[in-house]
Amino acid sequence: MSNTTTKDRGCVTPALFKCAYQAPYPEVRVVKPSAYYAQLLLEDYAGQVSETTAITQYLYHHYVLEKEYKEIADLLSCIALVEMHHQEMLADVIIKLGADPQYRTIGPNNVETYWSASYITYGTALCDRISADIAGEWSAIANYRRHQSIIDDPYIKAVLERIILDEMHHITLFNQVLYQYCRPV
Repeated sequence: MSNTTTKDRGCVTPALFKCAYQAPYPEVRVVKPSAYYAQLLLEDYAGQVSETTAITQYLYHHYVLEKEYKEIADLLSCIALVEMHHQEMLADVIIKLGADPQYRTIGPNNVETYWSASYITYGTALCDRISADIAGEWSAIANYRRHQSIIDDPYIKAVLERIILDEMHHITLFNQVLYQYCRPV
């Protein structure tokens, strides 16, 4: 992927602009292939706390909330689109690192664990779903920060830092929903 914004790639809706932090995405590149770095990034790509989990969770929340909370459902699908962009960037990095971006993690002794829908917090009502979405964003940021501290590749670190900016923006958006709909009376 070149140094393009979401707009340049043709997948923009007006709503998407409010769901992504307003800064350009860095070019996706790596210093050199590394199976270890790819293994770390597979956690962000398709682990329990991952872009795959976030996308699927937000879409599920969108589906079940759409009838009663259309505006919030639209926000969830908008944020899911940004998470799809993150997933695509991570897949590009993983490929450039020399690995196959299957929906799995690789643990000790090269044990593969494939992504599971059990990773999703389904929730039962608006407020617990949005609270789970916020918790997931914070967990993702913690994983990205941990990986930034391990990975010695400035290009990968830049991609992770840009993703973190979007995740922080998502927390702000979700907190606005909590404030509007979930305050104690």
